[in-house]
Amino acid sequence: MEPELETFRDNVDSWIKQIRREFADFSDLPSVISENADNIQHNYELIYELKDEVEELKQEINALKLIQIISLKQKMNQKAEETQQA
Repeated sequence: MEPELETFRDNVDSWIKQIRREFADFSDLPSVISENADNIQHNYELIYELKDEVEELKQEINALKLIQIISLKQKMNQKAEETQQA
């Protein structure tokens, strides 16, 4: 019975070592998850900043379009006045 007890003890020791290894791997997991969560949050912040910049650019483009339209109308009015005077 002694060899069986020794084998059982060895098996229990190996199980305990395996469980400890798996828990060590599991304890490293929260830091990886935390880092990924931080990266995701940072990416969302960048996306919202870019979204705001895109909106500003759209407004600037619309303003430039209006300026161009006004300028073209003024030029057309000047040409119309010149042709009427001639």
